[in-house]
Amino acid sequence: MRQLYTVPEVAKILRVKKGFVYELIYTGRLEALKLSERRIRISEEAVAAYLESLKDFSRTEAK
Repeated sequence: MRQLYTVPEVAKILRVKKGFVYELIYTGRLEALKLSERRIRISEEAVAAYLESLKDFSRTEAK
């Protein structure tokens, strides 16, 4: 079974505020599962993909 994180857990992993994680989700930059109106979960793979996209962005900017 894959690891699912809550918004506060992802905020801690990324070292950002919860509001920023919600912004990432609602703008489509971080994939999330909406289990109900108030329950959102983010997979370990989605967090890894977001972090990889940051690396790709910084590589593009460096050129």
